[in-house]
Amino acid sequence: MARPTLSSYIRDNLDGISKKKEPGPYITISRQYGCDGYELGDLLLKRINERSEENWHLYKKEMLKQLAEDTGLTEEVIEKERLSKPSLLKDFFRGIRRSGLPDGYEIRKKITIMVRTAAFEGHAMIMGQGGAAATADLSNGLSIRIEAPKTWRVIRVSRRESLAKEAAAAKIDQVEKDRRHLRKIYEENNKREPAFNLVIDNSMFNIDQIADQVIYAMEQKKLIKPQ
Repeated sequence: MARPTLSSYIRDNLDGISKKKEPGPYITISRQYGCDGYELGDLLLKRINERSEENWHLYKKEMLKQLAEDTGLTEEVIEKERLSKPSLLKDFFRGIRRSGLPDGYEIRKKITIMVRTAAFEGHAMIMGQGGAAATADLSNGLSIRIEAPKTWRVIRVSRRESLAKEAAAAKIDQVEKDRRHLRKIYEENNKREPAFNLVIDNSMFNIDQIADQVIYAMEQKKLIKPQ
């Protein structure tokens, strides 16, 4: 039997999900490029599942992967379109070709639906994907933002990716430019101020210390039971 995609799961279980009284518990994690991201997610998932009665799930790039499977496209193409800016000319030629390639708006909308569904089902840890904005109006969750000074991130990216500092700084600038554009789009429909519940400086706290703070915040918000 073929493995169901996340999209097909949503379709098949939409009625049950819509009948749930409240969303969550869930957390979203956003980070500046060069900060601890996936490693933090893996550590949090391990520590939370060691103490939780319910099994939590970590969503990294699974949503892009599922969307790629649904459309028959590669994850790289999906991600490129997700980051793309609206273009009347591109949409015009897309229509002439009758292309099956979904545009950035369609991709972002589908990912938002996936994020909200995962948050509503609960016991979900959502990494990136515009998670904070997509769930801004949902209760029983916690949004985390990991930041650090640019000079600190340049050094980390330079070491991690074997780049000269100038190249690392240029890469950070490009990634942040793309993400600012994307966050602005996501926040148009679900703007929240402040944008995140908890902002942590990665240059001051290592991955274990950040995990400690996130878990404590989750206990305070009753997303998990205190030990």
